Amino acid sequence: MASRRQLAPQQPDPAHERKREQILQAAEELFFRKGYSGTTIADICERLGVTKPFLYYYFANKNEIFETLSWRASHACLTALHFENDERPAIERLREGLHRFAAANIHFFKSGTFAYREAGALQPAFTRRLKAMARRFYDELCALLEQARADGELDFHDARLTGLAIGSIAGFMYTWYKPDGRLPPHEMVQELTGILLRIAGAETAPRAKTRKARSTGSKTTKRRQQ
Repeated sequence: MASRRQLAPQQPDPAHERKREQILQAAEELFFRKGYSGTTIADICERLGVTKPFLYYYFANKNEIFETLSWRASHACLTALHFENDERPAIERLREGLHRFAAANIHFFKSGTFAYREAGALQPAFTRRLKAMARRFYDELCALLEQARADGELDFHDARLTGLAIGSIAGFMYTWYKPDGRLPPHEMVQELTGILLRIAGAETAPRAKTRKARSTGSKTTKRRQQ
């Protein structure tokens, strides 16, 4: 009969997970700069200052490292609009979901590109899972768009095209986004969320209305003074 210790779920080892993460971070940078074929296990080991046996203790091969990076980035982005038993209005869920989508794309702006820039490096089973997740993302996005439009919150013509336009904004982010650029990451997330909502035909952002109101008030004051 199995003991309670044997039946209890094993807790993740923080040290083990930390070392795996170190490998993933080093590999992500190399894959991003040199591509999958241009990066070797030796390159990753050299960047980390470790031996190959050390790396192989945590990952079976280069492909496992690459697919781990690709999956967690894709999963974070493509599940951003999934809401379970959420009865809030569609526009509220859409705003939150697009904010999560923008945040995931900013956070994973390197590895988030791997699945489509290096599709040939992915195993067929992995690709099938990824495509299924992408289909669900667009189905959920289009459903929210259509419901929010029916509620009078959005103004657009074709839900599918609008959804594709929103989803494609991350496609070339790696060519221009700089984490140490003019806007810090959290501000970039806010800006991108606003852009995505405007693509969906949302009303002008409140701060823009405020600027307009201030401008109108200023003009009225000047006319009174004259």
